[in-house]
Amino acid sequence: MTVPACEKHNNSFSELDEKFQFFIKAFKTNPVAKKDFEDRVLRGLQRKEKQSFIQDLEENARSGTIYGKSCFFLSLKENEAKIFIEKIVRGIYFYHHEKPAKGIIHSVSKRIVYEGFNTNAAVDFLKEDLHPQLLKEGEYNNPEVFRYKYFSAQGLFMIFMDFYEQAEFIGIVYPEGFTFD
Repeated sequence: MTVPACEKHNNSFSELDEKFQFFIKAFKTNPVAKKDFEDRVLRGLQRKEKQSFIQDLEENARSGTIYGKSCFFLSLKENEAKIFIEKIVRGIYFYHHEKPAKGIIHSVSKRIVYEGFNTNAAVDFLKEDLHPQLLKEGEYNNPEVFRYKYFSAQGLFMIFMDFYEQAEFIGIVYPEGFTFD
């Protein structure tokens, strides 16, 4: 899927794209993610121009356990997750509507923890609330890497994205002019 972007926006996201490739592939949720992480990502990190990226990882990455399971933790800078997912949501919205998204955009994932917000409950609620028969299958090439389903009606656009079969993100584009007031 190709979505047009100006050079400024395309280039300004390259560092963030790289960080999220690392972030999502590091979960090693399927053989494709594991192989790509261990081969391409780790090999790419050995390049001299990646030293600042490595330093950032050293300062912000940790491993630990949750409920007895080993986990990888990456502290993201403010709004990095929002910006990255919003970029993808905007691209897919444009692909399906042939116009830029103008409304408020929100996203949520069980993989991103926000202080004071139960992301697990939010994701579960959204998945349960929208009947699967209302969702349309998206257009993608390799479901082992990325797949999505979406709902679009009356200006509301919801997308359920899945990276490497287990890294789910949900994006919502509210209708233009919508407010929470």
